[in-house]
Amino acid sequence: MRGSLITRALVALSALSVTFGITQAQPVQIVLWNFNDSNTVADGGVNATISSLSLVGGTTATFATGSPLDTVSPNQGYNTTNYPAQNTGNLTAGIVFNTPTTGYMNVTVQFDVRWSNTASKYLRFQYTYDGVNWINGPQLVAGAGDQWYSQGPGAGSRFSYSFFADTSADNNPNFAFRILAEFAPNENAYHSARDGNAAGYRTTGTLRYDLVEVRGEVVPEPASMVALGVGLASLIGLRRRNKR
Repeated sequence: MRGSLITRALVALSALSVTFGITQAQPVQIVLWNFNDSNTVADGGVNATISSLSLVGGTTATFATGSPLDTVSPNQGYNTTNYPAQNTGNLTAGIVFNTPTTGYMNVTVQFDVRWSNTASKYLRFQYTYDGVNWINGPQLVAGAGDQWYSQGPGAGSRFSYSFFADTSADNNPNFAFRILAEFAPNENAYHSARDGNAAGYRTTGTLRYDLVEVRGEVVPEPASMVALGVGLASLIGLRRRNKR
């Protein structure tokens, strides 16, 4: 009887540990900007109140029609412009999102971006762990002018970058990312999104952002993990002693 009770308890605790693991691994929205209220305040997410965005390199912005992936009306996006003159300011102008990941791990960043015809064809995704030193991520390349990423390179999806294998992004109050205009590869010049050459680039070209989102999983509480481990170990010990 005692052995049967221990076995049932062990099974129950094991099931609880599996449930606990599944619960912890559910993605949580850390922050979201959809710009549908025509301001730059974060629109959702558990860390929305401590997240912010800013423009760098002299860029300015207004609001215009948002991503086709957003079916909510009114659908708005953040339309940036006033980029550097040709042959100047490589990787200096764009938009910065300060998105603390405090309490969360296995972070993923997603957003949609629209290139106007005369905007820089090449963009660079960068991120930081300390708010000071920036690391190059992927380069984004326009599929065409007057087109969203989701309509071209994204094939129906937003740009997405995962930090699953990068623990430096976990539970980090200084985590941030930015998207900057970049010169064409091996050249000292911006290329335009439509024509793909330097002649077509204009400082008045626009880059429009929408559905900017950071997601992650809850960082397990150490006390909960320890208690679960102790409980399992105790039951296993009892079961072994009962078999002697």
